[in-house]
Amino acid sequence: MESLALAVAIIVAPAMFGGPIALLITLWNPTNMSRFRKIFVYTLATLSLIVGCFLIFENVSPGARNVGILGMATGLFSIWRVRKFASRN
Repeated sequence: MESLALAVAIIVAPAMFGGPIALLITLWNPTNMSRFRKIFVYTLATLSLIVGCFLIFENVSPGARNVGILGMATGLFSIWRVRKFASRN
C-alpha cells in the first residue's frame, strides 16, 4: 500500500506544486528574468500541463480533477507571463 501512495504522490505532485511554483517564480522580478529561470519555469509549467491534462481527462475523482485544473491554469498563466515579459526585453 505504501508503494501505491508513493505512485499517486509522484503523479499528482507536478500538477499540484509545479504550476503554482512556476507562477511564483514569474511573479518575483519578472522584468529581469534570467535564462535559467525561464527554462525552469517552462519545465515546471510543461510538467504541470501534462499531468493536469492527464488528471482532467482520466476517470478520476473530482478532487484530482480540480488539482488538474489548478495545475493547467497556473502552468498556462506562468508560460503566458514568461512570454509576455520576454517580448519586452
